[in-house]
Amino acid sequence: MSKSITITYSLKPPSETKAVDGAVPSKTIEVPVSPQTENYEVYYGKLHDAIEDARNKIGEDLTVWRDAVGKGELGKETKKTLNETEEEEEEEEEE
Repeated sequence: MSKSITITYSLKPPSETKAVDGAVPSKTIEVPVSPQTENYEVYYGKLHDAIEDARNKIGEDLTVWRDAVGKGELGKETKKTLNETEEEEEEEEEE
């Protein structure tokens, strides 16, 4: 049975994304799994906890990147949305 859970990711954020303090685009996360015991119920409970820990760690890292990329994309979407809204208003006025 596994002694650890390993997750590796390599992100390729847009070039205009500002640097994020303490965050790196490529990372490997390793979470130890408690050694196997005679009691499988205990082992799988500890395995579940290790998976949850790994999920939380990667979630925290990816949230930082989502926020950083999202801020850069926000300006792009706003300009496009404003242009579409103006066009829709003009079409309504013509009718």
